[in-house]
Amino acid sequence: MSLTIINKQSNKEISQRKLETYEKYMQIINWGRAYPVEFCSRFMGVELLDLQKYAIYNAWFSEFIAWLESRNAGKSTKLAIYTMLRSLLIPFHATYFLGNTGEQAKETFKKIEKLAKKEIESFAGCTDIFFNELVRNGSTSDGFVHNPASFVCQLFNGANINTLNSDVINIKGKRANLVCFDEAGWFPDELFVQAENFVNQDENFKLGGNIDIKLEPKGFPRQLMYASSASDTSSEFYKKLKLFSQQMIMGNRKYFCCNFTIDMVMSAKFNGEPYPPLISKDKVDKALSDNHDKAMRELYNKFSADSHEGQILTRRDLLTHTQNRPPLLCNDTGNRIFVFAWDSARLNDNSVIEIAEFIQDKEIGWTMNLHNVISLVDISTKKKTPKRIPEQVNDFKSLLLKYNGSEKGKLDYENIKAVICDSGAGGQMVGGVSDYLVEDWVGSDSRKHKGIIDRKHKANETAKNKYPDAVDIMKLIDPKGNRNAIFDSIEKMVKLGVVTFPAEYDGRDYLYYINDDGTEEKYDLNTEEKISLTQIELLKTEIITMCKYENTGNVTYNFPPDKRNTMHDDRVFAFGLLCYYLAQLRHGDVINKPNKPTDYKKMPSFVSNISF
Repeated sequence: MSLTIINKQSNKEISQRKLETYEKYMQIINWGRAYPVEFCSRFMGVELLDLQKYAIYNAWFSEFIAWLESRNAGKSTKLAIYTMLRSLLIPFHATYFLGNTGEQAKETFKKIEKLAKKEIESFAGCTDIFFNELVRNGSTSDGFVHNPASFVCQLFNGANINTLNSDVINIKGKRANLVCFDEAGWFPDELFVQAENFVNQDENFKLGGNIDIKLEPKGFPRQLMYASSASDTSSEFYKKLKLFSQQMIMGNRKYFCCNFTIDMVMSAKFNGEPYPPLISKDKVDKALSDNHDKAMRELYNKFSADSHEGQILTRRDLLTHTQNRPPLLCNDTGNRIFVFAWDSARLNDNSVIEIAEFIQDKEIGWTMNLHNVISLVDISTKKKTPKRIPEQVNDFKSLLLKYNGSEKGKLDYENIKAVICDSGAGGQMVGGVSDYLVEDWVGSDSRKHKGIIDRKHKANETAKNKYPDAVDIMKLIDPKGNRNAIFDSIEKMVKLGVVTFPAEYDGRDYLYYINDDGTEEKYDLNTEEKISLTQIELLKTEIITMCKYENTGNVTYNFPPDKRNTMHDDRVFAFGLLCYYLAQLRHGDVINKPNKPTDYKKMPSFVSNISF
């Protein structure tokens, strides 16, 4: 009896042509895994400068990577390219982007999106290989999903790229092959602890399926990548960079770090030949002249010694409460409530006015958004001393009109909750500036306006009777008697999270926004807004330099000894006046908060049945 075996063709059969196609495909993939920079150039069409090639190639085979790079070195773009390469070449590769804020991570994600769609002019030869590999859900989808919680894209090989916000509580329990920390120099330590756990699982661990683990190919190493410009010496990024460099020098291939300063960027080469720089020498010189310490940190990667004994706030504390918004130069709606703080001076110090919006939230009480910092300096003087007192008063009155919303038909000081002033003798506020403000005055709108006064201050004992129409919104604060309380309120209010700052200013002429739906906005800054943001950066420097010293029960606030003769504290003191007033408002909310009557009907039965 003979048997006839029939092999019926099925849909799962692979033709010889397909086998040859798959073989070529795998050869290309394996070649790309060995030569990622060449794959980037040949298949993605993305050409890189020599220093960028160096960073990507050496990071490819490492597990712990730190990129210390100056501004304009292209950190975010390199992160995007690196992530695209890993996702194309490694199946089921999961990537998570983290930034100081959710918007920072989304900005890097948008770089991937623009590269995939060939929307970046500087990458003229970019191909659509990545775009064609994206999984699209629906006919209208392009593969990039913009959820408010996380931007996501997924490839046909199972790889995916995700963004996460910087909320420590909401990022637990993830598993990743690559975690990218963008601007890692300003991350809180807790965020590193949570996110680094994403890659704890061994890439070679396999179980079940009757496999011999010894015969299985080695998995691709899971990676932690930290990219940032320099921060301060107390940051976790600084500690990691120090550790990684030591391990790298000792020959440990698991670690790689690089340090690209602005000089390297300006002298960058392409295939060994000089290439036009990404930034001009004039802009570097201007940054050094405007704010030398900041330029050395952001352009020359010099970690600043911002950590001092007794430091009340760090730069990371301020960045945590920084919003990507422009400064507000007027009462744009006519309904906002503002508080002014004025630390006046004539010769020896800076005369500074700071303006913040106060908002009363039903849940958390009073909060404060800082909007403007104005230095009343006479630029025509050799030493840039403050203006004459009458000129300062005129500038102050103009600001009152702008922030009150007078052009919107508002009554005098209807939207000005308070004007907090330093009453110290050096500032000439009492017996000088305040005397100019108590009288009625005619503004630039050609209308007559009432004066302002602090009726409780002893200096106005007779003036309060002579000027009965003056509005009692001025608060004259004794700087000596309240100095500790003023600086203590800065630390408490900022750490409590009820104070916010405008956007970080890096010298650009615009601010860049990414909305929750993925759309982008560009806000062009005018000259006055740039000046305001520059002044706020100077304020932040004063805040992080202020220290608290305790000696045998006595508390004093001052700059470190090496800074006392080179820095002024006028901006931070004016900011302290705002925080001091905010703290009093919040304290009043707590004191005056009505107690809710006990509803015994809602008590448990064993309690409500008790007779009293």
